Amino acid sequence: MTVLLLLLALLGNGPLVQVEPPDWNFGTVEAGSAVLEQELVVRSRATQAATVSLISTCECLTVEPDSRELPAGGSASFRLRYDPREDRGAVEKYLILRTTLPELAKALYRVHGFVSSPGGSSAREASAGAESAPGAGVLALDFYYAPGCRSCLRFLHRTLPALERRLGLSLEVREHNILDPQVYEDYQQLLAARGEEERAFPALAVGGVLLQGEKAIRSGLEGTLRRLAAGENETQPAPGGRGGLAAELAALPVLAAGLLDGVNPCAFTTLVFLLSALAVAGRSRREILSVGLCFSVAVFATYLGIGMGLLQAVRLAAGFPLVAAGLRWALVAALIVLAGLSLYDYALVRAGRSREMLLQLPRAFKERIHRDIRSRVRASALAASSLALGFLVAVFELACTGQVYLPTLVYLYRVRPQAGSLAWLLLYNLGFILPLLAVFALAYWGVASKRLASWVQRSLGAVKIALAVLFFGLAALTIFT
Repeated sequence: MTVLLLLLALLGNGPLVQVEPPDWNFGTVEAGSAVLEQELVVRSRATQAATVSLISTCECLTVEPDSRELPAGGSASFRLRYDPREDRGAVEKYLILRTTLPELAKALYRVHGFVSSPGGSSAREASAGAESAPGAGVLALDFYYAPGCRSCLRFLHRTLPALERRLGLSLEVREHNILDPQVYEDYQQLLAARGEEERAFPALAVGGVLLQGEKAIRSGLEGTLRRLAAGENETQPAPGGRGGLAAELAALPVLAAGLLDGVNPCAFTTLVFLLSALAVAGRSRREILSVGLCFSVAVFATYLGIGMGLLQAVRLAAGFPLVAAGLRWALVAALIVLAGLSLYDYALVRAGRSREMLLQLPRAFKERIHRDIRSRVRASALAASSLALGFLVAVFELACTGQVYLPTLVYLYRVRPQAGSLAWLLLYNLGFILPLLAVFALAYWGVASKRLASWVQRSLGAVKIALAVLFFGLAALTIFT
């Protein structure tokens, strides 16, 4: 095998991506040696930015961080660590390197050397473990691993036979070499069908459950086998993974945040003012509906663009381990503060002092938005004017609605660090514009802006309580996920 299968994509007179060193030869070390470390630098000659991910195929080989942004023409560094305690003799292991560059979706990075036994004795793992006895009630397991992974061999030849004896089961293990391109492609199709992302190796699939990484297998396999033996069907990952049902339920706070942000007084009072200005300008119900659709489309597109930019900034910041840890606890602190301020605003509303609320749009921004609305609702090119108005309002309102948007984006990145976060970003923005569309629909059906303004005033307290609950909930999810 070549030193580095990465250098497959060529551009001009050199590789599109370079890795330094091209492979890691750690030489000869003794089995009791300390953990070895190596810095790996990925350099790009591409004209666009990309995300680079490194996935280990063995627990003894770790990488930090596991993903980083690679700027166009820039570089990204990773810290590799290899623990030689479980290995003896010649060692050859691989990291799977993935990028978002279409020219280079996947490659392998080789780590090799020799681990000598203390005193020169051989301590190779015994490969002649007990075989699973085929028979009635056989459970089939698909095990995806890389050759040369000693802990994987120990799992196959020690852990599984012990589980068979303890649970009284017959296990049929189908071994899959993840370094085989066809096997790897099949595994990616399995992940896509389950809506999961590639996180760690080895991986084990049994009875509709997929466990990724040795920790997940150790913590979840026995319970999964017991449930399957008892006739219970499972379609979600057992404890130890972060995909499946738990990850999908995490979409609910994102949708809730979008909906609450849409009825946030910052955004809602602006809508009421816009409807009032349209009525004063003598616009018909059909024109109001046209304005509403154009305005909502512009707000959605602007917010989505802003969110994608902020999400990219969060990804870049999270590429540094210390920054990522700090970002997590800064988010928790910010969410708790925002929850407290929302409760304080609720107390002001109950006391009849809603104009003194802290979490609201600055007065200068309100006046600027109102000026833009008054001037544009009288424009002859109503559709174009509505699109421009939606863009301006979305930008200025960000000073207030960003109090919900930015913490949600950081939370969103934490639970969906890969491309799946874009779908949730769309979900958030859909939730945000649903109240806008509902308001314009009500106006089309004849509901006056005064009635909507009265509803907003009556609902201020409930919205502030709901925002406080949302902020506390996001803080808890950030701490415990």
